[in-house]
Amino acid sequence: MAIKPIQTMKRAGETIRSMFSRSSNAYPTAANSVQRIAQGDQNADMLDLMSRHKERLLRSDARYIFTSNSTVSGAVMQKAGKVYGSSWRFQSHSQDENFVAAVEADMAKIDTLLDIRGPQYSFRRNVKLESKSLDVDGDFFVLLTETKDGFPQLQYLEAHRIGQTVYDCEQRVTTGKYKGLRIQNGIIYNEFARAVAYRVLTEDGEDYQDVSARDMIHVTDPDWFSQGRGIPAIASGMLDWYDLAEVRDFEKIAQKVNAALTLKEKNATGNVDAAKAIVSGQRAKPGNFASQMLAGGTIRYLKHSDSLEAHESNRPSDGFLKFSDKIEASAFYGMKWRREMLDSSAVGGAGVRAFQRDINDCIVDRFELLERYKKRVAVWIIAKRAQQGAYTLPDDWYKCSFTKPREFTVDDGNSRKADREDLRAGIASECDILSRRGEDPVEFLEKRAEYLVKRNEIAAKYGLNPIDLGTLAMPGDPIELIEEETTET
Repeated sequence: MAIKPIQTMKRAGETIRSMFSRSSNAYPTAANSVQRIAQGDQNADMLDLMSRHKERLLRSDARYIFTSNSTVSGAVMQKAGKVYGSSWRFQSHSQDENFVAAVEADMAKIDTLLDIRGPQYSFRRNVKLESKSLDVDGDFFVLLTETKDGFPQLQYLEAHRIGQTVYDCEQRVTTGKYKGLRIQNGIIYNEFARAVAYRVLTEDGEDYQDVSARDMIHVTDPDWFSQGRGIPAIASGMLDWYDLAEVRDFEKIAQKVNAALTLKEKNATGNVDAAKAIVSGQRAKPGNFASQMLAGGTIRYLKHSDSLEAHESNRPSDGFLKFSDKIEASAFYGMKWRREMLDSSAVGGAGVRAFQRDINDCIVDRFELLERYKKRVAVWIIAKRAQQGAYTLPDDWYKCSFTKPREFTVDDGNSRKADREDLRAGIASECDILSRRGEDPVEFLEKRAEYLVKRNEIAAKYGLNPIDLGTLAMPGDPIELIEEETTET
């Protein structure tokens, strides 16, 4: 008989933690270094370490960085676009062909009707917003609801809408059906740390409604087994993004100062020639250095032997740019993305293949995370539509999936050439290649069959050989392959 699960949360009362001093010489820590200070005790469940203040602060900082830093915003939305990849078409895997045709057509028809906010939000295209929310907010929530006549509706709730009121400092639910259970950052847990309900705040944050986990889906990509709320992907590189923004702002100021200096005149006095100033109608600006405006630029006067030269600046230096790129690359790694996506020209040889593989691994990882939640929603929608009489459910009605986003390639031409060679060598199938490109193989073949029928009709209409309209044969192909294509056509 299996052992019973351990209760990680008490229904009432608080746990008293005792800590005893032991030997601290096993490994060096920040406490042993005069350059660093200790960061406090981190030996607790992540659920306890992430206070309400910390969770809100992380999300607030992440949103600020996303909205104010064009590099971060572009990278997050680029990643979201790659995860979407013009794909995510619903596929039913039932053995009932009539049901498959009916449910796939119905899901495509109601795609823009499911979101409660209106047709500008598509169940399919919402993937981009979902991916962005995971990177910036750390999580999001989906409420499963319906209209008065039973039509399924989805209400997406952003991370800040799940929480506790300003005046609610309790760690236990005090009233209602969940009384006595632990609540942390808006999530209500049972004694085994399983989420059983979510506290949805009103617009003003003064009131709330507890919603059962059966009716709401919490979408997040946890980094810890003891984690509760999601952690923004931007969080681990947050200090790097702040530092980069500040350094670049200072560098831009330096650039403006240097851009304002047009000429440097060195003379014996270090001041503007009084006669020239009267003729030009300008006076030297007060300060340690005399200067004069000239067509939007500035002439700076220096005390030296007479000379006139253009002002030149080598800022930003190569060292600054390389250092900035290094910091930026590490911040991108924290987001599970690669800086080379901004400019892949510096990547070559084996580095291209490794870079391409890293990006595709990241896309697949995000796809698997979102597909799991999408499948649950799709099954719920199908059940609701069946209750409305849209179709009859067979025994295997719940088997479904979504088409994968197309594979990322640095050199699409070489990738297609490699696909053709693998196909001819028999080490890859058309199904594999089409799936990597975000296509549904069956749908693709049906469209191709329809095209070939139309092609033959047009060729017969004008008395042409179908090959005259195009051929799949390539120079060097055996003649029997060409004859076989002619016969099939």
